[in-house]
Amino acid sequence: MSTTTTNPVFIGMDLGTFKTSVASSTGYRDVMQTAVGWPKDHLARTMLGRDLVFGKDLVDHRLALDVVRPFEKGALKYVDGKKAGMSDAQIKKHADATRLVVEYAVKMVNREAGRPSFGVIGVPARANMLNKKFILDAVDGVFESVAIVSEPFTIAYGMNRLTDTLVIDIGAGTIDICPLYGTYPDEKEQVTLPMGGDLVDEEFEKRLKAKYPNVQVSRNMIREIKERFGFVHDLNESATVQLPVDGKPMTFDITEPLKGACQTIVQPIVAAVREMIGKFDPEFQESLRHNIVLGGGGSQLKGLDRVIENSLKEYGGAKVTRVTDASFAGAVGALKLAMNMPKDGWTQLKKRK
Repeated sequence: MSTTTTNPVFIGMDLGTFKTSVASSTGYRDVMQTAVGWPKDHLARTMLGRDLVFGKDLVDHRLALDVVRPFEKGALKYVDGKKAGMSDAQIKKHADATRLVVEYAVKMVNREAGRPSFGVIGVPARANMLNKKFILDAVDGVFESVAIVSEPFTIAYGMNRLTDTLVIDIGAGTIDICPLYGTYPDEKEQVTLPMGGDLVDEEFEKRLKAKYPNVQVSRNMIREIKERFGFVHDLNESATVQLPVDGKPMTFDITEPLKGACQTIVQPIVAAVREMIGKFDPEFQESLRHNIVLGGGGSQLKGLDRVIENSLKEYGGAKVTRVTDASFAGAVGALKLAMNMPKDGWTQLKKRK
């Protein structure tokens, strides 16, 4: 890395499938959708008064926009674009969307002209070199220098829990499970499950419409209901909401379809955790079980911590802790890492040389 760059703004970024959170050395924080919208036609362009739309406006004007979520279902960030069935044109558009989202986020954080941006970006634990190269290419010209690291590692780093800790990071597109034992984890020791909040949303919508065929609901409504009521435990829990039928609001008990949808990710998580602990050094298995950290948006599902603890009773018990701020835990950890990063830890990007 060049030593001529002075007074950079350090930025930690959790580049999530659905939301991107950023934290900077200037004290600024923000969270936004990992998406960009293009006006569908000239009328939409005239009404919006711009060529690109980000943030809250994506929801407010979504009917007038062609919205691209570049990492939907883990595509490009975890899954190779070709294997995901994407054409070259689609891959290019998603790459453009990635760059635009990162560029927008960095501009919101670093508003001082002339100050370079150094960023640490969190990606899924098992993202391969091809996926990391995609991220590097997309952010070239936005950051002066960058480091791509495992999302679970940034969470643990921010919490000072780098020893005998198991991090479960539940995002919209992937679930990452990573053991920490005082050194940067080997890729082979980490697990990325190709599922997350998006899968829960799809399953909830399917189950809801199977039970109430006439209900009218959008994916945004589905997501909001899940975030408000989502649970996985067996305690007496109920959820009722108002949803339209032919435009008329009606009250529905959505407890059963919501619980069933949320539970779709439980067994894969439990199975992966059991397998990972079983393969770990036997002298440290107990400490690992009693230092499990839940991060990401999915960590907020009510009862998930207790379900994981109960699933490990026969293994000697466990202690599961949620991050205090699911929105910013990864970004804050990435920022902390950026501010402590040695010079040889950075990748200098080509367009800024």
